Amino acid sequence: MKTYLLLLLSLLCRAGYAQTPVHSCLALTGARIYTSPRKTPVENSTVVITDGKITAIGNSKTVKIPALAEVLDCKGLVMMAGFWNSHVHFIAPEWANAANAPAAELTRHMNNMINSHGFTHVFDLAALDYPNLLALKARVASGEVKGPAILTVGVPFVPPHGSPFYIQPLKLPEINTPAEAEAFVMQQIQAGADGIKLWSASPDGHGVVPMPVDILQAASRTAHRYHKPVFAHPTADTGLTIAIAGGVDILAHVSPDGYRNWNKEEVALLLRHKIALIPTLKLYKWELEKKHIPWQDNPLVTTALQQLRAYAAAGGEILFGTDVGYISDYSTTEEFMLLAAAGLNFDQILASLTIAPARRFGQEAHSGCIAKGMDGDLVILQADPHDDVRHFADVVYTIRNGKIIYNSHTDTIP
Repeated sequence: MKTYLLLLLSLLCRAGYAQTPVHSCLALTGARIYTSPRKTPVENSTVVITDGKITAIGNSKTVKIPALAEVLDCKGLVMMAGFWNSHVHFIAPEWANAANAPAAELTRHMNNMINSHGFTHVFDLAALDYPNLLALKARVASGEVKGPAILTVGVPFVPPHGSPFYIQPLKLPEINTPAEAEAFVMQQIQAGADGIKLWSASPDGHGVVPMPVDILQAASRTAHRYHKPVFAHPTADTGLTIAIAGGVDILAHVSPDGYRNWNKEEVALLLRHKIALIPTLKLYKWELEKKHIPWQDNPLVTTALQQLRAYAAAGGEILFGTDVGYISDYSTTEEFMLLAAAGLNFDQILASLTIAPARRFGQEAHSGCIAKGMDGDLVILQADPHDDVRHFADVVYTIRNGKIIYNSHTDTIP
């Protein structure tokens, strides 16, 4: 009888233990915190993240830190909501075989391209091997590979005879009719795409191949039926005009290839249609440097700067994006410097990294700012970018759902 009672007691204790919730908790103490753009920073503040959500924020003297919390001393550092990069690509050779490559290896690559730059959300804007990208996304989502939330557009498409010259010998799907466009968009959405990407005008190496407007309109209608955003690569002014007429939501780049500034009427049209812009300014500098062409005062760069300056000054929505993964230089410093050169101030740049993409992609209820109840996605910077925008790139820690996915003190960069 005594043995039976002891066994019963043991089972009850195990059952009680199994039902006790195990909470993850991270406390970040002593930081200067920018809770959102256009808000005065709060000094010597603490954020507590429990089970991936912010559960407390306030002065370090008054916030109660749970006894079992992991504590990260952020005294002298600057905290912001985790950054979004709205234009990336996981197409480089290191991402091949994402389903089976060692998790540690993929995490090192992710640190190099994404995590070390403060990105907790990214939008992949063209997959050449979509199943491979979905495998990578799944391994990151499971926590096996440390990385950001990944949104995707699946496989993009181009006009008839319009594959871009810079991906040769590869070719992208060429869509010839509105019916084909509708079917192709449906195929991407059914495969798991969070948006749709197309070239409204594509450089084929000889000229700019325009997308027929009726094809683009069919693609936009289909995507919007399922509440998916449509991204357009405009290339030049022809692509800009077609993108607006075709009902796209986001320009994946400015359109400087024709060396023509955006005029007031074009800016007004973009505003009227509530089109967001991803500038990718460093892309143009990088392309010129590849060809050993001086980029300062080059019309490709000066046109790109003018187009961004005109739209931002008019109140247009800007989303930070770098085209990293196509660009092989992963540093974000020059992008921030070029944004500032185009006239964007600290608050505009911070908005492009946080609240603007969260709102544009339907996640503002839980992402884009630091507040109680929001996702525990944070970036901790070495110094304040309000003083120098280059400090946006000086990342010490990146936090995703309350987990440290990048620690500059311990994580190696390939």
